[in-house]
Amino acid sequence: MQIPSTGVSRPKKRVGKVLGIVAACLVVVLAIAYCGVALYFGSHFMPNTKIGNLDASLMSTADAEKALANEVNSYKLTITGNGFNLTVSAKDAGVDFNASEAVKEAYSAYNEWLWPVELTRSHDATGAMISSYNDSGLEQTVSAAVAAFNESATQPLNATVAYDSKSGSFTVCKEVAGTALDASKVMAVADAALAELDPKVVLSSEQLLQPTVFSTDPRLKTATEQANTMIGADIVLTMGKSTAAEVNADLISQWVTVDENVQAVLDEEAMRAWVDKLAGDCDTVGTTRTYTRADGKTITVSGGVYGWSIDYDALMDLVINGVKEGLVETVEIPNATSGDAYNGVGGRDWGNRYIDIDLAEQHVYFYDDSGALAWESDCISGIPDGTHDTSVGVFWMNAMQSPGKLTGYENGQKIYESTVQYWMPFDGNAIGLHDADWQPDFGGTMYKDGYGSHGCVNLPPAKAKELYSLIHSGDCVVSHW
Repeated sequence: MQIPSTGVSRPKKRVGKVLGIVAACLVVVLAIAYCGVALYFGSHFMPNTKIGNLDASLMSTADAEKALANEVNSYKLTITGNGFNLTVSAKDAGVDFNASEAVKEAYSAYNEWLWPVELTRSHDATGAMISSYNDSGLEQTVSAAVAAFNESATQPLNATVAYDSKSGSFTVCKEVAGTALDASKVMAVADAALAELDPKVVLSSEQLLQPTVFSTDPRLKTATEQANTMIGADIVLTMGKSTAAEVNADLISQWVTVDENVQAVLDEEAMRAWVDKLAGDCDTVGTTRTYTRADGKTITVSGGVYGWSIDYDALMDLVINGVKEGLVETVEIPNATSGDAYNGVGGRDWGNRYIDIDLAEQHVYFYDDSGALAWESDCISGIPDGTHDTSVGVFWMNAMQSPGKLTGYENGQKIYESTVQYWMPFDGNAIGLHDADWQPDFGGTMYKDGYGSHGCVNLPPAKAKELYSLIHSGDCVVSHW
Protein backbone atom coordinates (compact mmCIF):
# COMPACT_ATOMS: atom_id res chain seq x y z
CA MET A 1 0.00 0.00 0.00
CA GLN A 2 1.49 3.34 -0.98
CA ILE A 3 1.92 5.95 1.76
CA PRO A 4 1.02 9.51 0.66
CA SER A 5 3.66 12.35 0.88
CA THR A 6 3.74 14.48 4.09
CA GLY A 7 5.49 17.68 2.62
CA VAL A 8 8.45 17.78 5.16
CA SER A 9 10.96 19.16 2.59
CA ARG A 10 9.09 22.44 2.30
CA PRO A 11 9.98 23.69 5.82
CA LYS A 12 13.66 23.01 5.19
CA LYS A 13 13.62 25.38 2.27
CA ARG A 14 12.08 28.10 4.41
CA VAL A 15 14.87 27.75 7.06
CA GLY A 16 17.58 28.09 4.45
CA LYS A 17 15.90 31.12 3.09
CA VAL A 18 15.66 32.70 6.52
CA LEU A 19 19.29 31.96 7.24
CA GLY A 20 20.27 33.57 3.98
CA ILE A 21 18.29 36.65 4.83
CA VAL A 22 19.89 36.83 8.29
CA ALA A 23 23.37 36.41 6.84
CA ALA A 24 22.73 39.13 4.33
CA CYS A 25 21.50 41.39 7.06
CA LEU A 26 24.62 40.70 9.11
CA VAL A 27 26.82 41.52 6.16
CA VAL A 28 24.96 44.73 5.65
CA VAL A 29 25.22 45.57 9.35
CA LEU A 30 28.91 44.73 9.40
CA ALA A 31 29.47 46.74 6.27
CA ILE A 32 27.62 49.65 7.76
CA ALA A 33 29.63 49.30 10.98
CA TYR A 34 32.89 48.98 9.06
CA CYS A 35 32.10 52.00 7.01
CA GLY A 36 30.95 53.86 10.10
CA VAL A 37 34.27 53.21 11.83
CA ALA A 38 36.12 54.15 8.67
CA LEU A 39 34.12 57.34 8.43
CA TYR A 40 34.88 58.06 12.08
CA PHE A 41 38.59 57.65 11.49
CA GLY A 42 38.16 59.80 8.45
CA SER A 43 38.08 62.76 10.83
CA HIS A 44 39.75 61.32 13.94
CA PHE A 45 43.19 59.94 14.67
CA MET A 46 43.77 56.28 15.38
CA PRO A 47 44.50 55.12 18.92
CA ASN A 48 48.17 55.22 19.92
CA THR A 49 48.82 58.25 17.72
CA LYS A 50 51.56 60.68 18.80
CA ILE A 51 52.52 64.00 17.22
CA GLY A 52 55.58 65.24 19.05
CA ASN A 53 54.61 65.21 22.71
CA LEU A 54 50.90 65.41 21.90
CA ASP A 55 48.82 62.24 22.41
CA ALA A 56 46.36 62.64 19.55
CA SER A 57 44.63 59.28 20.07
CA LEU A 58 40.96 59.45 18.93
CA MET A 59 41.22 63.24 18.62
CA SER A 60 39.44 64.89 15.78
CA THR A 61 41.76 66.60 13.37
CA ALA A 62 40.29 69.95 14.43
CA ASP A 63 40.91 69.23 18.10
CA ALA A 64 44.40 67.91 17.37
CA GLU A 65 45.17 71.06 15.43
CA LYS A 66 44.06 73.26 18.34
CA ALA A 67 45.92 71.16 20.92
CA LEU A 68 49.09 71.17 18.86
CA ALA A 69 48.88 74.93 18.31
CA ASN A 70 48.38 75.50 22.07
CA GLU A 71 51.33 73.27 22.88
CA VAL A 72 53.54 75.13 20.41
CA ASN A 73 52.49 78.54 21.72
CA SER A 74 53.43 77.62 25.29
CA TYR A 75 56.54 75.70 24.30
CA LYS A 76 59.97 76.63 25.66
CA LEU A 77 63.23 74.82 24.93
CA THR A 78 66.04 74.79 27.49
CA ILE A 79 69.51 73.81 26.27
CA THR A 80 72.03 73.05 29.02
CA GLY A 81 75.28 71.21 29.51
CA ASN A 82 79.03 71.81 29.18
CA GLY A 83 78.55 75.09 31.06
CA PHE A 84 76.08 76.37 28.47
CA ASN A 85 72.54 77.47 29.32
CA LEU A 86 69.91 78.85 26.96
CA THR A 87 66.13 78.98 27.25
CA VAL A 88 64.19 80.02 24.21
CA SER A 89 60.51 80.00 23.33
CA ALA A 90 59.18 79.14 19.93
CA LYS A 91 58.09 82.76 19.56
CA ASP A 92 61.45 84.22 20.69
CA ALA A 93 63.28 81.97 18.27
CA GLY A 94 61.05 83.05 15.45
CA VAL A 95 59.73 79.51 14.99
CA ASP A 96 56.45 79.49 13.11
CA PHE A 97 54.69 76.11 13.29
CA ASN A 98 51.95 75.37 10.82
CA ALA A 99 49.79 73.20 13.07
CA SER A 100 47.19 72.68 10.34
CA GLU A 101 49.82 71.42 7.91
CA ALA A 102 51.38 69.18 10.56
CA VAL A 103 48.02 67.60 11.44
CA LYS A 104 47.15 67.18 7.78
CA GLU A 105 50.45 65.44 7.05
CA ALA A 106 50.20 63.29 10.20
CA TYR A 107 46.66 62.22 9.29
CA SER A 108 47.66 61.31 5.75
CA ALA A 109 50.12 58.74 7.09
CA TYR A 110 47.52 55.99 7.39
CA ASN A 111 44.41 54.60 5.56
CA GLU A 112 41.18 54.81 7.59
CA TRP A 113 39.62 52.07 5.42
CA LEU A 114 42.23 49.69 6.74
CA TRP A 115 41.34 50.55 10.31
CA PRO A 116 41.36 46.95 11.56
CA VAL A 117 45.03 46.74 10.62
CA GLU A 118 45.79 50.30 11.69
CA LEU A 119 44.31 49.63 15.14
CA THR A 120 47.04 47.07 15.79
CA ARG A 121 49.79 49.61 15.14
CA SER A 122 51.37 52.53 16.98
CA HIS A 123 51.34 55.80 15.07
CA ASP A 124 54.18 58.26 15.66
CA ALA A 125 53.52 61.20 13.38
CA THR A 126 56.26 63.41 14.88
CA GLY A 127 58.02 63.46 11.53
CA ALA A 128 55.13 65.46 10.14
CA MET A 129 56.18 68.38 12.35
CA ILE A 130 59.69 68.66 10.93
CA SER A 131 58.49 70.14 7.67
CA SER A 132 55.93 72.37 9.35
CA TYR A 133 58.09 75.15 10.80
CA ASN A 134 60.73 77.66 9.72
CA ASP A 135 63.85 77.33 11.94
CA SER A 136 65.87 80.32 10.69
CA GLY A 137 65.06 82.28 13.84
CA LEU A 138 66.11 79.40 16.06
CA GLU A 139 69.38 78.99 14.19
CA GLN A 140 70.17 82.68 14.59
CA THR A 141 69.36 82.59 18.31
CA VAL A 142 71.38 79.44 19.01
CA SER A 143 74.34 80.56 16.88
CA ALA A 144 74.52 83.93 18.66
CA ALA A 145 74.36 82.28 22.10
CA VAL A 146 77.06 79.75 21.19
CA ALA A 147 79.30 82.49 19.76
CA ALA A 148 78.99 84.50 23.00
CA PHE A 149 79.72 81.38 25.05
CA ASN A 150 82.77 80.49 22.97
CA GLU A 151 84.37 83.88 23.58
CA SER A 152 85.39 82.75 27.06
CA ALA A 153 85.58 79.03 26.34
CA THR A 154 88.76 77.07 25.74
CA GLN A 155 89.24 76.35 22.07
CA PRO A 156 90.21 72.83 21.00
CA LEU A 157 93.90 72.25 20.34
CA ASN A 158 95.14 70.01 17.60
CA ALA A 159 97.78 67.46 18.38
CA THR A 160 101.15 68.85 17.38
CA VAL A 161 104.84 68.52 18.06
CA ALA A 162 106.32 70.43 20.99
CA TYR A 163 109.82 70.99 22.28
CA ASP A 164 110.79 69.46 25.61
CA SER A 165 113.65 71.49 27.05
CA LYS A 166 114.52 68.74 29.53
CA SER A 167 115.12 66.13 26.87
CA GLY A 168 116.21 68.68 24.28
CA SER A 169 113.96 67.18 21.64
CA PHE A 170 110.54 67.45 20.02
CA THR A 171 107.77 65.02 20.95
CA VAL A 172 104.12 64.60 19.96
CA CYS A 173 101.77 66.68 22.10
CA LYS A 174 98.27 65.17 22.47
CA GLU A 175 95.18 67.02 21.25
CA VAL A 176 92.86 68.79 23.71
CA ALA A 177 89.08 69.02 23.18
CA GLY A 178 88.58 72.25 25.10
CA THR A 179 85.18 73.61 26.16
CA ALA A 180 84.05 75.52 23.06
CA LEU A 181 80.81 74.37 21.43
CA ASP A 182 80.15 73.44 17.82
CA ALA A 183 77.22 75.69 16.86
CA SER A 184 76.07 73.37 14.07
CA LYS A 185 75.90 70.37 16.43
CA VAL A 186 74.08 72.36 19.11
CA MET A 187 71.64 73.50 16.44
CA ALA A 188 71.12 69.92 15.30
CA VAL A 189 70.04 68.67 18.75
CA ALA A 190 67.96 71.81 19.32
CA ASP A 191 66.29 71.29 15.98
CA ALA A 192 65.52 67.67 16.80
CA ALA A 193 64.06 68.66 20.19
CA LEU A 194 61.95 71.40 18.67
CA ALA A 195 60.62 69.03 16.04
CA GLU A 196 59.23 66.85 18.84
CA LEU A 197 58.51 69.78 21.19
CA ASP A 198 60.87 68.27 23.76
CA PRO A 199 61.33 70.91 26.46
CA LYS A 200 64.95 70.15 27.33
CA VAL A 201 68.22 69.25 25.66
CA VAL A 202 71.31 68.24 27.62
CA LEU A 203 74.52 68.76 25.68
CA SER A 204 77.30 66.20 25.88
CA SER A 205 80.90 66.03 24.72
CA GLU A 206 79.57 65.26 21.26
CA GLN A 207 78.55 68.90 20.85
CA LEU A 208 82.04 70.25 21.65
CA LEU A 209 84.28 71.59 18.92
CA GLN A 210 86.74 68.83 18.16
CA PRO A 211 90.41 68.99 17.14
CA THR A 212 91.10 68.18 13.53
CA VAL A 213 94.52 66.60 14.08
CA PHE A 214 94.96 63.75 16.54
CA SER A 215 98.07 62.29 18.12
CA THR A 216 97.55 59.09 16.13
CA ASP A 217 98.05 60.98 12.87
CA PRO A 218 101.13 59.41 11.21
CA ARG A 219 102.10 62.82 9.83
CA LEU A 220 103.00 63.92 13.36
CA LYS A 221 105.69 61.26 13.59
CA THR A 222 107.24 62.57 10.40
CA ALA A 223 106.96 66.16 11.64
CA THR A 224 108.70 65.18 14.89
CA GLU A 225 111.59 63.68 12.96
CA GLN A 226 111.81 66.81 10.79
CA ALA A 227 111.82 69.10 13.84
CA ASN A 228 114.51 67.10 15.62
CA THR A 229 116.70 67.32 12.54
CA MET A 230 116.34 71.10 12.51
CA ILE A 231 117.43 71.52 16.12
CA GLY A 232 120.58 69.52 15.44
CA ALA A 233 122.35 72.70 14.35
CA ASP A 234 124.64 74.51 16.79
CA ILE A 235 126.09 77.68 15.30
CA VAL A 236 128.28 79.90 17.48
CA LEU A 237 128.28 83.42 16.01
CA THR A 238 131.28 85.57 16.82
CA MET A 239 132.16 89.24 16.46
CA GLY A 240 135.86 90.06 16.61
CA LYS A 241 136.50 86.61 18.14
CA SER A 242 133.98 87.35 20.91
CA THR A 243 130.82 85.25 21.08
CA ALA A 244 127.84 87.40 20.12
CA ALA A 245 125.13 84.71 19.97
CA GLU A 246 124.55 80.97 19.67
CA VAL A 247 121.96 79.33 17.47
CA ASN A 248 121.29 76.11 19.39
CA ALA A 249 118.41 73.70 20.02
CA ASP A 250 116.72 75.89 22.64
CA LEU A 251 116.66 78.84 20.24
CA ILE A 252 115.81 76.93 17.05
CA SER A 253 112.90 75.23 18.83
CA GLN A 254 111.23 78.63 19.04
CA TRP A 255 111.32 78.90 15.24
CA VAL A 256 109.88 75.47 14.46
CA THR A 257 106.15 75.38 13.69
CA VAL A 258 103.74 72.84 12.24
CA ASP A 259 101.98 74.06 9.10
CA GLU A 260 98.50 73.25 7.78
CA ASN A 261 99.88 70.13 6.11
CA VAL A 262 101.23 68.87 9.46
CA GLN A 263 104.84 69.38 8.39
CA ALA A 264 107.56 70.88 10.56
CA VAL A 265 108.73 74.15 9.01
CA LEU A 266 110.85 77.10 10.09
CA ASP A 267 109.05 80.33 10.93
CA GLU A 268 111.23 82.63 8.85
CA GLU A 269 109.44 85.71 10.14
CA ALA A 270 110.47 84.79 13.68
CA MET A 271 114.00 84.14 12.45
CA ARG A 272 114.11 87.53 10.74
CA ALA A 273 112.94 89.20 13.93
CA TRP A 274 115.76 87.48 15.82
CA VAL A 275 118.33 88.48 13.20
CA ASP A 276 117.00 92.05 13.33
CA LYS A 277 117.55 92.13 17.08
CA LEU A 278 120.99 90.56 16.80
CA ALA A 279 121.97 93.10 14.16
CA GLY A 280 120.71 95.87 16.43
CA ASP A 281 122.68 94.43 19.32
CA CYS A 282 125.85 94.06 17.26
CA ASP A 283 125.84 97.11 14.97
CA THR A 284 128.05 99.78 16.52
CA VAL A 285 128.35 102.36 13.72
CA GLY A 286 127.15 105.72 15.01
CA THR A 287 126.24 104.37 18.44
CA THR A 288 127.19 105.95 21.74
CA ARG A 289 130.35 104.43 23.19
CA THR A 290 131.79 104.99 26.62
CA TYR A 291 135.41 104.11 27.27
CA THR A 292 138.26 104.91 29.60
CA ARG A 293 141.36 106.37 28.00
CA ALA A 294 144.81 105.19 29.03
CA ASP A 295 145.27 108.29 31.20
CA GLY A 296 142.13 107.38 33.20
CA LYS A 297 139.72 109.84 31.62
CA THR A 298 136.22 108.43 30.94
CA ILE A 299 134.84 109.60 27.62
CA THR A 300 131.47 109.20 25.91
CA VAL A 301 131.26 109.70 22.15
CA SER A 302 128.54 109.26 19.52
CA GLY A 303 128.41 109.36 15.74
CA GLY A 304 130.90 108.66 13.00
CA VAL A 305 131.17 105.90 10.42
CA TYR A 306 133.61 103.56 12.13
CA GLY A 307 132.47 100.28 13.62
CA TRP A 308 130.72 97.00 13.08
CA SER A 309 127.89 96.96 10.55
CA ILE A 310 126.09 93.64 10.09
CA ASP A 311 125.48 92.32 6.58
CA TYR A 312 121.87 91.48 7.33
CA ASP A 313 121.10 89.42 4.20
CA ALA A 314 124.26 87.36 4.53
CA LEU A 315 123.55 86.71 8.22
CA MET A 316 119.97 85.71 7.44
CA ASP A 317 121.15 83.23 4.79
CA LEU A 318 123.77 81.88 7.17
CA VAL A 319 121.25 81.22 9.94
CA ILE A 320 118.49 79.76 7.72
CA ASN A 321 120.79 77.52 5.69
CA GLY A 322 122.83 76.56 8.72
CA VAL A 323 119.73 75.42 10.60
CA LYS A 324 118.36 73.50 7.62
CA GLU A 325 121.69 71.77 7.08
CA GLY A 326 122.26 71.05 10.78
CA LEU A 327 125.49 73.09 10.80
CA VAL A 328 127.68 72.68 13.88
CA GLU A 329 130.39 75.32 13.67
CA THR A 330 131.78 78.58 14.99
CA VAL A 331 131.25 81.31 12.39
CA GLU A 332 132.14 84.98 12.29
CA ILE A 333 129.06 87.12 11.73
CA PRO A 334 129.20 88.56 8.19
CA ASN A 335 129.74 92.29 8.34
CA ALA A 336 129.64 95.12 5.83
CA THR A 337 132.24 96.90 7.97
CA SER A 338 134.25 95.64 10.92
CA GLY A 339 135.91 97.23 13.89
CA ASP A 340 139.15 96.14 15.54
CA ALA A 341 137.49 94.84 18.70
CA TYR A 342 134.00 94.00 19.94
CA ASN A 343 132.64 94.71 23.37
CA GLY A 344 128.97 94.96 22.58
CA VAL A 345 126.92 98.03 21.77
CA GLY A 346 128.01 100.89 24.00
CA GLY A 347 131.52 99.55 24.47
CA ARG A 348 134.82 100.41 22.85
CA ASP A 349 135.03 98.71 19.47
CA TRP A 350 138.57 99.66 18.48
CA GLY A 351 141.84 98.17 19.57
CA ASN A 352 144.93 99.58 21.27
CA ARG A 353 145.98 101.56 18.22
CA TYR A 354 143.98 104.74 17.61
CA ILE A 355 144.08 108.55 17.43
CA ASP A 356 142.23 110.42 20.18
CA ILE A 357 141.20 114.00 19.36
CA ASP A 358 140.11 115.66 22.62
CA LEU A 359 138.29 118.81 21.53
CA ALA A 360 137.68 119.93 25.11
CA GLU A 361 141.42 119.76 25.86
CA GLN A 362 142.39 120.90 22.34
CA HIS A 363 144.89 118.07 22.41
CA VAL A 364 145.53 115.06 20.18
CA TYR A 365 146.89 111.65 21.35
CA PHE A 366 148.14 108.68 19.35
CA TYR A 367 148.31 105.26 21.01
CA ASP A 368 150.33 102.53 19.28
CA ASP A 369 149.66 98.80 18.90
CA SER A 370 150.65 98.15 22.49
CA GLY A 371 148.30 100.83 23.79
CA ALA A 372 151.21 103.07 24.80
CA LEU A 373 151.09 106.81 24.15
CA ALA A 374 153.39 107.20 21.14
CA TRP A 375 152.66 110.81 20.23
CA GLU A 376 150.69 113.87 21.41
CA SER A 377 150.24 117.53 20.55
CA ASP A 378 148.13 120.59 21.17
CA CYS A 379 145.81 121.53 18.32
CA ILE A 380 143.25 124.04 17.09
CA SER A 381 139.87 122.65 16.02
CA GLY A 382 136.98 124.19 14.07
CA ILE A 383 135.11 127.33 15.04
CA PRO A 384 132.25 126.26 17.37
CA ASP A 385 129.52 128.13 15.47
CA GLY A 386 127.36 125.25 14.28
CA THR A 387 128.80 125.47 10.77
CA HIS A 388 132.55 125.01 11.15
CA ASP A 389 132.63 122.65 14.14
CA THR A 390 135.02 119.70 13.94
CA SER A 391 133.20 116.41 13.36
CA VAL A 392 132.50 114.33 16.46
CA GLY A 393 132.37 110.52 16.44
CA VAL A 394 134.45 107.49 15.63
CA PHE A 395 136.00 107.32 12.16
CA TRP A 396 138.58 105.59 10.02
CA MET A 397 141.64 107.46 8.78
CA ASN A 398 141.07 107.86 5.05
CA ALA A 399 143.64 108.13 2.22
CA MET A 400 146.54 110.25 3.47
CA GLN A 401 148.39 112.68 1.18
CA SER A 402 151.71 114.53 1.34
CA PRO A 403 151.36 117.17 0.14
CA GLY A 404 147.62 117.72 -0.05
CA LYS A 405 145.40 120.49 -1.39
CA LEU A 406 142.59 121.84 0.78
CA THR A 407 139.64 123.55 -0.90
CA GLY A 408 136.76 125.14 0.97
CA TYR A 409 133.30 126.03 -0.36
CA GLU A 410 130.35 127.95 1.05
CA ASN A 411 127.05 128.27 -0.80
CA GLY A 412 128.64 126.71 -3.86
CA GLN A 413 131.41 129.26 -3.95
CA LYS A 414 135.11 128.48 -3.39
CA ILE A 415 136.28 130.48 -0.39
CA TYR A 416 139.80 129.15 -0.03
CA GLU A 417 142.36 126.82 -1.47
CA SER A 418 145.61 126.02 0.25
CA THR A 419 148.32 123.38 0.18
CA VAL A 420 149.43 121.51 3.29
CA GLN A 421 152.34 119.12 3.62
CA TYR A 422 150.58 116.46 5.67
CA TRP A 423 146.92 115.77 4.96
CA MET A 424 145.27 113.15 7.23
CA PRO A 425 141.49 113.15 6.51
CA PHE A 426 139.04 111.15 8.69
CA ASP A 427 135.53 112.48 7.90
CA GLY A 428 135.34 111.92 4.17
CA ASN A 429 138.00 114.04 2.51
CA ALA A 430 136.69 117.26 4.02
CA ILE A 431 137.70 117.09 7.68
CA GLY A 432 141.11 115.91 8.83
CA LEU A 433 144.33 116.66 10.69
CA HIS A 434 147.03 118.69 8.95
CA ASP A 435 149.91 121.05 9.49
CA ALA A 436 149.01 124.74 9.89
CA ASP A 437 152.13 126.94 9.73
CA TRP A 438 149.96 130.07 9.74
CA GLN A 439 148.80 129.56 13.29
CA PRO A 440 150.77 131.55 15.93
CA ASP A 441 150.22 128.95 18.61
CA PHE A 442 148.09 125.90 19.46
CA GLY A 443 145.85 124.65 22.27
CA GLY A 444 143.94 126.49 24.97
CA THR A 445 140.95 128.49 23.75
CA MET A 446 142.40 129.64 20.47
CA TYR A 447 139.76 127.65 18.53
CA LYS A 448 137.07 130.03 19.84
CA ASP A 449 139.22 133.16 20.10
CA GLY A 450 139.38 133.85 16.39
CA TYR A 451 141.86 131.16 15.30
CA GLY A 452 139.44 128.29 14.79
CA SER A 453 139.48 126.41 11.50
CA HIS A 454 136.72 125.57 9.04
CA GLY A 455 136.46 122.18 10.75
CA CYS A 456 139.89 120.60 10.38
CA VAL A 457 142.27 119.91 13.25
CA ASN A 458 145.30 122.16 12.90
CA LEU A 459 148.67 120.89 14.16
CA PRO A 460 152.12 122.42 14.49
CA PRO A 461 154.04 121.50 11.28
CA ALA A 462 156.70 119.46 13.07
CA LYS A 463 154.10 117.51 15.07
CA ALA A 464 152.02 116.90 11.97
CA LYS A 465 155.10 115.46 10.26
CA GLU A 466 155.72 113.11 13.19
CA LEU A 467 152.12 111.93 13.30
CA TYR A 468 152.04 111.40 9.52
CA SER A 469 155.03 109.06 9.83
CA LEU A 470 153.39 107.02 12.63
CA ILE A 471 149.82 106.43 11.43
CA HIS A 472 148.26 104.61 8.48
CA SER A 473 145.09 104.84 6.45
CA GLY A 474 142.51 102.69 8.21
CA ASP A 475 143.59 103.62 11.74
CA CYS A 476 140.75 104.48 14.10
CA VAL A 477 140.15 108.15 14.89
CA VAL A 478 138.03 109.17 17.89
CA SER A 479 136.97 112.81 17.97
CA HIS A 480 135.09 113.94 21.07
CA TRP A 481 134.48 116.63 23.62
